[in-house]
Amino acid sequence: MSTETSETAASPERRPTGRTASEHRFLPEIEGLRGAAIVVIAVYHIWFNRVSGGVDVFLLLSGFFITGSLVRAVESGTHGDARGAVNWYGIDPARYAARIVRRIFPPALIVAAATLVMAVVWLPRAGWNQQVGDVLASAFYIGNWRLAENAVDYLSSNNGASIIQHYWSLGVQAQFYLLWPILIAACAWIAVRTGRRLRGILAIALTAVFAASFAFALWEVANNQAYAYFDTRARLWQFAIGGLLVLALPHLKLGRRTAGALSWVAVVALAACGMVLDSTQFPGLAALWPVLAAAAVIAVATAQPGAGAGRLLQTRPLQSLGRLSYALYLWHWPVLICYLATTGRDLATLAGGLGVIAVSFVLAAATHWALEVRLKASGLGQRTIPGAAALGAASLALALAACGSLAGYIAYERDRLDPGSADADTYPGAAALAEGLDVDQADFIPSTLDAADDRDPALSGECNQTMEGYELVRCDFIGDTFVQGDERLPGPADESGAERTVVMYGGSKIWHWLPAMQAAAERNDWHVITFIKNACIIATEQPNMDEERYRSCAAWNDAAVEAIVAIAPDIVFTYGSRVGYDAVESFPAYNERYEQLLVSGAEVVAVRDTPSPRFDMPTCVDLEGADAEECTVDRGAYYPDEDAFDDLAVPESVHKIDFTDYLCSAAECPPVVGNILVYRDDAHMTNTYAATLAPYLEAEMLAALGHAMEL
Repeated sequence: MSTETSETAASPERRPTGRTASEHRFLPEIEGLRGAAIVVIAVYHIWFNRVSGGVDVFLLLSGFFITGSLVRAVESGTHGDARGAVNWYGIDPARYAARIVRRIFPPALIVAAATLVMAVVWLPRAGWNQQVGDVLASAFYIGNWRLAENAVDYLSSNNGASIIQHYWSLGVQAQFYLLWPILIAACAWIAVRTGRRLRGILAIALTAVFAASFAFALWEVANNQAYAYFDTRARLWQFAIGGLLVLALPHLKLGRRTAGALSWVAVVALAACGMVLDSTQFPGLAALWPVLAAAAVIAVATAQPGAGAGRLLQTRPLQSLGRLSYALYLWHWPVLICYLATTGRDLATLAGGLGVIAVSFVLAAATHWALEVRLKASGLGQRTIPGAAALGAASLALALAACGSLAGYIAYERDRLDPGSADADTYPGAAALAEGLDVDQADFIPSTLDAADDRDPALSGECNQTMEGYELVRCDFIGDTFVQGDERLPGPADESGAERTVVMYGGSKIWHWLPAMQAAAERNDWHVITFIKNACIIATEQPNMDEERYRSCAAWNDAAVEAIVAIAPDIVFTYGSRVGYDAVESFPAYNERYEQLLVSGAEVVAVRDTPSPRFDMPTCVDLEGADAEECTVDRGAYYPDEDAFDDLAVPESVHKIDFTDYLCSAAECPPVVGNILVYRDDAHMTNTYAATLAPYLEAEMLAALGHAMEL
């Protein structure tokens, strides 16, 4: 990109002074840079499951092109001069939006609709609900925020890879497209009012955006990297560097030899980025690597076209890939996900990966021809702002129709297999094992379409603290009444009006007993209070106090115990053992915590931990079948010493209870018991199955209360 040096006025009154940017020539190296970026994205995704830095290149390029376009519009004063049009100092927001819609909406939204068809054909039913939500969020270009929330949501961490996960970058770019004309128009307004040069004002503004966003990215990566990766606020600095590059290029002087060496260093650095860096380092300091490499390529292409690696970037293959880069980006990920799902692999083989690339290339070429070449040539939605709006609306309607169709089918299946209307004879659940029932086989409930959401709605956000949160979250249940937060019910039984007060204290595998506990509580007039923190063991010694999750867990435990002592409940229901990620049952040092709880005067009920398959059970059942050996785990793998829990020494008034026989037979733990799916993910029971454990949990709780009354 080059610019003229003459100054022009921005409006009949006064235009912001600055360098004219009327010349906008095509730089083949940038097209080749696009091609190189999509190559490294595809290669590292397909064969290495690693980030490549290629997306960061595209974000820089968006900042570069959009900033240049808007600056030229302001400096030329020709953009949006039509009578009656809204004009922000040369920027016509309606025309600007129309160009964006024509360019990105049809390919992105039509491919998004196609991914749902692909999901139905090739992906497990257990993930369809997730895919609908992801496509819906992506259709409105907020998919990055949905992914950010799921990335840090412990209860969503078992979700499979979204078939449209790569659309997070489109969401970030769309949000940038909304912000940038406002920023540049504001700079133009300041330039007009102060008589200063637009580019000088904009340089200050972009530097401020870079500094604020980069500082925020560094902080968020250190504290919550999973969220930061998809956070637009932590990505704005990459667009800002693209904008600063626009302003710097006219002043940049590079000798031919220096430019050639710099371009080769930049291209090699871009290719090697994925070998050295991983996703846990983005978008912090590590992201500077691909961004600065791309900036160097653009700088060399502007100052010394064709120098060094410029000739490589100008070659026909990279030029062709550059033209197809947008469509290739849209298609490569869903094709890869479908390939991995159907083959059961985590990474592609050499031949399989080449097949993924070939299929993606064919689909991308067809999409480019139909939606980026022929559609433009047809004039449909291309000539007027209302036409562009109609084109965008039609594309959005197609994506929404695909979401609605699949969501409708899921709702139909949910109604057909509604656990609430299931009869106990056909769906006895735990009773099939507890009482040795001979149950006729039927369609199991809940359906795998709905299994992931078969959990108490209060869980996740209302009644559980996150893995790194410190605040004590309390929820109260009396019968059908649920009160949370500042409106919570008083603790002691004599104040709440209930016969007894029961506290459930621990992590999410204590929480999944809530349906059984609520059923027992309703029959016996108990007040149930919960203190739940995800992935937090109740031991007084945490595994690693250098990590935030363990520091917060230790502080949360202390606060929970203090609150429980103040409540003085009749029973505290908590952990008795732990089945961890290595599957084998372990016995953390809980006795010191039990002693602290006993100070409250409560009986402590310590439950043996339930099996943790450590693979997504609904997905396994979808792929292999409910009777498949692959989805049934050897009981001995969880409990190598069946007597260990019985032999565990605990303080007096601690009651050990073991429900393993209600989830597993003598030899194995099946995915479906009594026609009810046991697990909703890789560790937690479905609400439907947990509810069938109510009579057995109630008996144990009453026994503990009876012991207290005897004393």
